Amino acid sequence: MAETVRCRLLGHLEQLTLEELKKFKLSLVGSVPRGRLEGADRTEVAELLVSSLGEQEAWQLALSVWEKMGLRELWDRARREYLGFVPAPVLPASSDERRKYQERMRKKFQLMRDKNHRPGEHELFQHRFTQLLMLQEYRDKQQKQHELLVQGWKHAEVLEDTGQLTEVSALFDPVQKTGTRPHTVVLQGAAGIGKTTLAIKVMLDWAEGKLYQERFDFVFYLTCRELNTLGDREMSFADLVASDWPGPHAPMREIMSQPERLLFIIDGLDELKFPCNEHRYDLCKDWKQQRPVPILLSSLLRKTLLPEASLLLTTRLTALGKFSPLLENPHHVEILGFSVEQRREYFCKFFRNEDLVEKAFSLLQCNPIVFTMCYVPLMNWIVCTCLKQQERGQDPIQALKTTTALYMCYIDSLTPNDHNFILQHLRGLCGLAAEGIWERKLLFEEEDLRRHDLEAADVSAFLDMNIFQKDSDCEKCYSFIHLSFQEFFAAMFYLMNTDKAGGKSPDSSIPDVKKLLEECKGHASSFVALVVQFLFGFLNAETARKLESKFRCRMSLEIKSKLLQWVQGVAKINYEEFIFSDTSLEDCCCLLYETQDADFVTQALFNIQEMELSPYNDYLILSAGFCIKHCPGIQRISLIIWGNWPDMVQGKRQRHPTEGKESYDNRRSSCTSDAPYGVWQDFFFVVKNNQNLKELQLLGAQFVCGFMDNLCVELRNSNSKLEKLSLENFNLTFSCYQGLISIPSLKSLHLCDISFEDDGKNLSCENVGEKNCQLETLSLTFYHLTSTCSQNFCFVISSTKSLKNLDVRGISSEEGGIKLLCKALENPNCKLETLSLACCHLTSTCSQYLFCCLSSNKSLKKLDLSQNSLDEEGIKLLCKALENPNCMLETLNLASCRLTSTCSQNLFCYLSSNKSLKNLDLSGNSLEEEGIKLLCKALGNPNCKLETLRLSKCALTAACLQDLLPVICSSQNLKTLDLSFNSFGGEGVKLLCNALEKQDCKLQKLNFSQKGLREDSEKALDDLKSRRSFLFLSKKYEDATLAFFDEDAEDTLYS
Repeated sequence: MAETVRCRLLGHLEQLTLEELKKFKLSLVGSVPRGRLEGADRTEVAELLVSSLGEQEAWQLALSVWEKMGLRELWDRARREYLGFVPAPVLPASSDERRKYQERMRKKFQLMRDKNHRPGEHELFQHRFTQLLMLQEYRDKQQKQHELLVQGWKHAEVLEDTGQLTEVSALFDPVQKTGTRPHTVVLQGAAGIGKTTLAIKVMLDWAEGKLYQERFDFVFYLTCRELNTLGDREMSFADLVASDWPGPHAPMREIMSQPERLLFIIDGLDELKFPCNEHRYDLCKDWKQQRPVPILLSSLLRKTLLPEASLLLTTRLTALGKFSPLLENPHHVEILGFSVEQRREYFCKFFRNEDLVEKAFSLLQCNPIVFTMCYVPLMNWIVCTCLKQQERGQDPIQALKTTTALYMCYIDSLTPNDHNFILQHLRGLCGLAAEGIWERKLLFEEEDLRRHDLEAADVSAFLDMNIFQKDSDCEKCYSFIHLSFQEFFAAMFYLMNTDKAGGKSPDSSIPDVKKLLEECKGHASSFVALVVQFLFGFLNAETARKLESKFRCRMSLEIKSKLLQWVQGVAKINYEEFIFSDTSLEDCCCLLYETQDADFVTQALFNIQEMELSPYNDYLILSAGFCIKHCPGIQRISLIIWGNWPDMVQGKRQRHPTEGKESYDNRRSSCTSDAPYGVWQDFFFVVKNNQNLKELQLLGAQFVCGFMDNLCVELRNSNSKLEKLSLENFNLTFSCYQGLISIPSLKSLHLCDISFEDDGKNLSCENVGEKNCQLETLSLTFYHLTSTCSQNFCFVISSTKSLKNLDVRGISSEEGGIKLLCKALENPNCKLETLSLACCHLTSTCSQYLFCCLSSNKSLKKLDLSQNSLDEEGIKLLCKALENPNCMLETLNLASCRLTSTCSQNLFCYLSSNKSLKNLDLSGNSLEEEGIKLLCKALGNPNCKLETLRLSKCALTAACLQDLLPVICSSQNLKTLDLSFNSFGGEGVKLLCNALEKQDCKLQKLNFSQKGLREDSEKALDDLKSRRSFLFLSKKYEDATLAFFDEDAEDTLYS
């Protein structure tokens, strides 16, 4: 009895996922010694429970834990066993013979061989087996259509909402709707979905004593492939099932004496080559009688032979119509495939390497097409096999094949090695697929198949049959196992007879390649987008060889030329017009990545010199890197990497009229910037080797030091001619910072929102200065300047003679840091010409340090102090510094500095005597009428040489404008004036128009953008624009502010 309890416990534990088993073991701590539980497998856990607690208490504890874990179905089944609802086993007299047979079956099925295993290689079946989602009822038409359409996580959610993880031990449980126990169970599903695997699981679990020990004394496994080899040979049913018996004589009389305790597994009914429905009047009732094999099988299925026995049948959906009439009250269970958790579990069991699993599964999730198809176990095996076959030293990410290549491997695995199949059925299958794509048709009727000379049984590897209720009857419909497979065969359609058709579709009712590409151009959400992607994939050399050798399909030169011209046109639109339509540069990269053809990609991107890409997952980074690698003329790269792409990737592919725009939920498939090195490998190759690359911008997610370390290594040890590098949202060590500034070719370094990490490495003279560092522009914005950062940072400023432009806007620093900066500015080696300290929360003490150093600095030409609150004392010190003969400042930005009237008075007095200042920005300060009068007085002074003046958002009124206009019109120097977004109103417009109509001023640019003007005022401005020779501008305030102090801008105020 103890053996029975152990077996029962083990049978239930086998149904737990790895995570559930872990929770179960944790719940046992206290009842079972913790030390013995750690590392225990399912068998050992069952043994520990019984040996530690006894049979009854072990069973009760397991029930309690399963109930607490929420495993309601498992708990209910185990509880019913405990209460005696399941009959106790009745062992046959020849129990020794039974054990010998079980041992024979265990040895036969415990080892599995993959298709590509070499002689002697094998895998333990139980180590690889992963549970499957199953469905014990039929879906309606809308549910099936929705399942065919969705991709990625949406598809996974639909599957998990539809099916459940049904345990094999429950297959012969009473049906919920009727309460009757089935004697015939049909496991049905698509090719490669796991039907045979599940049948073997039942057989092996019974042989190992884990399953159906109380219900079935003997289980026999018959495969239809082996039955086919017997043909019409005559034999008894006893001889047929005894072929695997371990001894010379099977005790068949004893075995057959209790047929209700027998289970026959018949695997692969759809593969039978002989009919079973033609012998209804010639059936066999005696298991000892010699009859042809087809009659024996037909008799068993019809319950004429051993009617009390139970049957477990597996078949593809397309064969149901042929066998359903033979079966007596069958219970149908559809295998849906793997949930997401089971896909990951399969990867873990295949590799047993957590690092490789993380890398591979992360990348898999980023490809929604392949991730979708991995609900099919066979596709999981193909993906894992490709990764396992990587070359020594090759990154597994680089070994993962393209989407098209993986689909090609899948279809190759399912296609019979029969050229007649190719000739007879492939053209019809491809025609059916293409017709369905253009007609937005997912479900096909038998008439559709007949029109393409197809029989469902002939193409059952690729088509599913669905039975839907229709009024008082049922209808049969056929579909490809997923829309993406329909799209694959639709793409193959365009390769059929291309030598004769010259790129035109052989079926005139289906649009040709030219129309296909026109439909896709500018619409990545087009219903033909994936068809086009597969066409590009067929350009891959390895895929092309398989297509030609197995399917006799060849890509014509004409189609290849059309694909090249089309992708060149799409890339050109993105590059020249910078219009990122639905068909973005990322989409182009995905298409080109499918080809894996370096020459083709180089031709496609021959004229591209700049790329701005926003890849939102690792797969897109991989494809972008491949294209950049083969774009030799690339000079500028901008990569915006999002750490968590929000739910905004919507309408990416408009799949079907019934669905509208599908929303891809990529919340779990977003990339991180610490993606595996293999994802970035091509990108690093470009950075290291492409001497045309002059500018690189990386921004978006929180980049980690590992990425930065690799980038620095590639840049230091390279022939790179990179001149400008912009990084945003990085974690950066001082070692990396040191490496960046010592890149010989680098002239401009921009670091924004950087988190510096002190790794104990300080800068030395060997890394900066005249010898190595050629930096002219350094920007470190929006970060906290620690004391260590300040020392390293200021050392660069004082030691780098080439440095001319420094931007540290938005930094927060202690006063000591600003003091160090000012000390560096006073150093004779410092040749700074531009300095931005905008939004730095400068204190009065900081201002004092800064303005004192200005008095002695002769090189500084531009100073940005905007968005700092400067008090009256600070402005006095500034003016004093500006009056010093050594100060040669030409541009001063004091926007949004909260200047008071006293501050304005001091500043405007300085303007009256200063001859060097040419550009002044006072925007965002409330100057008031008195301040404007002082400004006008300063502007009227002959010593004032201002050429650019910005007074945007200064709360100026029409009265202020009346004072300003005479000075503006008479000024001989003022060329650019910004009066935008003030409170001039209609009266101000009249004053402006009258003044400019009557006087001939020297202005070249005027920004007079106003809000809330009446129609007559707007018309007056439009008339003035048409008559005056200078340029009226209406640029946004923020854009103009940036351009005003942008050292890279061509114009000092407007870019």
